[in-house]
Amino acid sequence: MTSLAADIGGTYSRLAWLDERRPTTEQVYENACFDSLESVIQHGRDAIGLGEHAIDRMVLAVPGPVQRDPIELTNINWRLSRDVLRQRFRVNQLTLVNDFQAAALGAIMEPYEHLTVLNPGSPDEGPVVVTGAGTGLGMAWMARRDENDLPQATEGGHIDFAPSGTDQVALHGWLAERYGHVSYERILSGDGLLDVYRWRSGNAGHAGSPAEVSALVDTGDKHATRAVRLFVEIFAAYAGNLALAFNPSAGIYLCGGLTAHLACHFDTATFMNAFGAKGRMSDVVRRVPVYLITRPNTGLTGAIRIANRTAASPWR
Repeated sequence: MTSLAADIGGTYSRLAWLDERRPTTEQVYENACFDSLESVIQHGRDAIGLGEHAIDRMVLAVPGPVQRDPIELTNINWRLSRDVLRQRFRVNQLTLVNDFQAAALGAIMEPYEHLTVLNPGSPDEGPVVVTGAGTGLGMAWMARRDENDLPQATEGGHIDFAPSGTDQVALHGWLAERYGHVSYERILSGDGLLDVYRWRSGNAGHAGSPAEVSALVDTGDKHATRAVRLFVEIFAAYAGNLALAFNPSAGIYLCGGLTAHLACHFDTATFMNAFGAKGRMSDVVRRVPVYLITRPNTGLTGAIRIANRTAASPWR
């Protein structure tokens, strides 16, 4: 029987078709080309020649809270109904988890060659926090580093942005005029990076995407360079806040498509200056290891892990 594990982001959907009789097939689709997740799944199923065959087990890691039905996805105008999914694809076992539950599980499974160590810290067997920037900003945590535990989902990306210094205060004011509430996700996301660049350039810049902002850094563009530096500083300060809140002595993992794309711009000294700037608690924060994952498919790794669990799994 064929099973499907999928990591659904705001921009891309990553699918893995699992079958003991043949190698796993992975697919990546741009969400803008489809009007629904069902259309993505159907396209993927057709592409591997499954036709109308039933999907025995389906694990979907999706952005946003999954307790409701139907589920309104965050940062993409799609709605999911469990009954519709079961009926359309004749699913025997359906599991829906938050995308960062899967990302956190995938993060602790990443091999060392896909990690950049931003802070070696003093790791032990305590909690783990995973956060990542992509279309949005996600966050999940685990009480311990264990591939058999399902991470705890949060909406920690929507914590209020706490500016530090003149530039960040001015940026906060600029964002507040446009959006009202300013969360960390307003900055640590694809649209957020573009907004930081627009603010730095006085709306006179030429970049129209995060990739273009990154490319401008390589040309020496001062507005793009400062925008990315601010992104790294604010991400570091946010990670430092998570270190204080969770005491994640087994590590903080930074993941996500945007994070991976900007990995070469994460200067360790810049990051650590902002990460450890916690006053009397600086020494506490600096003991927490921080790892940056340099590839974007961590969530799919986690979804596959969940799909490979037995049918009796409590994750169902």
